[in-house]
Amino acid sequence: MNHIGRKLYHLFGGIGLLSLYYILGRNRALAFYGIFFLVALGLDILRLTVPVLNRFIFIRFKSFIRTNEEHRLTGTAPYILGIGLSLYFFSSEVATAAICFLAFGDVAATTIGERYGKTKIGAKSLEGTAAFIVAALGAGLLLSFLGLQLFPWVLVLGALVAAGVELLPVQVNDNLMIPLISGGVMELALRSAK
Repeated sequence: MNHIGRKLYHLFGGIGLLSLYYILGRNRALAFYGIFFLVALGLDILRLTVPVLNRFIFIRFKSFIRTNEEHRLTGTAPYILGIGLSLYFFSSEVATAAICFLAFGDVAATTIGERYGKTKIGAKSLEGTAAFIVAALGAGLLLSFLGLQLFPWVLVLGALVAAGVELLPVQVNDNLMIPLISGGVMELALRSAK
C-alpha cells in the first residue's frame, strides 16, 4: 500500500484534531487550529525555500509526502484550515460529520483507488469514489450510533457531496474543500428543513 504513513496521518490527524474541539472547548480549540495552521504553513514554506531542508524532509518522510509535493505545499495546512473553518462556520454536529467524511472517506478513496481503481473518472477512479462513499456513510452511521443529532438523509447527502468534491479537478486542495462544501450543503439542508 502506497504512502501508508500518510494515510494513517490523514485518518488519525482528523480524528485527533476533531477530538481537541471537544476536549478544549470551542474557543481554545479554534485558537489552537489557527496557530497550528500558521506553524504548518510556515514550516512548509521554509521547507520549500531551503533546498537542503526540503531534500532532507523529502527523503526522511517519504511515506508522508507525495512525489508531486516535493516542490509545492503539502496538504497539511489546508487540512488543518478545513477542519478549523468547518468548526467555526457550522454547527458542531455538521462540522463533526464533514470532518469524519474527510478523514475516513479520503483515506478509503485513495487506498482502494490506488489498488483497485480501473474505471477512471478524470484523475480519480469509480472504485475509489465508491470506497469514499461507503467509508463516509460508515462514519456517519458510527456518529449516529454515538449520539450525533443529524437526520440520516442529511448524513447521506453530506457523504455524497463530500465524495463528489473529492472528484473535482480543481487546484484548491481537497483537504480544505471537502469539509467546507459538504458541511455547507448539510447546514443549508438542515435550515431548509426547518
